[in-house]
Amino acid sequence: MWLTKLLHSFRFALEGLKYTLVTQRNMRIHFLAALGVLLLSLYLPLSKTEVLLLFVAIVLVLVAELFNTVVEAVVDMITKDFHPLAKVAKDVAAGAVLLTAGFAVVVGVSVFYPYLDPLKLSYFEEAPMPPNIGMVAILVADFFLTLLLKGWFHRLGQTRWEPSMTTSIAFCIATSVALMIRHLLIALLVYLLTALLVGTRLHIKTRRSPVVIGALLGTAVALIGFILL
Repeated sequence: MWLTKLLHSFRFALEGLKYTLVTQRNMRIHFLAALGVLLLSLYLPLSKTEVLLLFVAIVLVLVAELFNTVVEAVVDMITKDFHPLAKVAKDVAAGAVLLTAGFAVVVGVSVFYPYLDPLKLSYFEEAPMPPNIGMVAILVADFFLTLLLKGWFHRLGQTRWEPSMTTSIAFCIATSVALMIRHLLIALLVYLLTALLVGTRLHIKTRRSPVVIGALLGTAVALIGFILL
């Protein structure tokens, strides 16, 4: 009897995984990314600890996406109308997925970079400062600092001063690339690409302050980060 219940529980769990995979686009993206990571881990001579870290990161992202689906289903079951608390529940659940996905990226970079660099897959071999985990730390610091400022200004009621997350990260990446390459033409091209992105944001948004503040913040974080590295 207990075996039958166990098999039913196992089948229900698989049904939940199947439902999430079929209905949630982000879960399909996570599964494809996990498959690519696992295939790459088979090709590279990773240690047991590195493989376990990758598995932990993958499982955390998938579990977070499962809980996100649960929250969305429960909220939609309770109400179909817009409610501020329903929005908070869905946004917080999505934020948990974002944090775990960011953690997975950090783990992936720290694990794979030492193996990929000797294979000459990096374009930064001749750069004075090759990319490493420090670059990831700068981007993570920029993300959290921008998020903290957005929350702080929102709490003060000064929403017009909330920095744009997209612009902040874009300028942080552009400045970091320019500092690593130290090549004027490439730096100008990178900033031109970033400027096109910012131009699109300015065209869409009616308020320019968040975009400008985000650009200044991302540039400052990259500069300070490279000074401290």
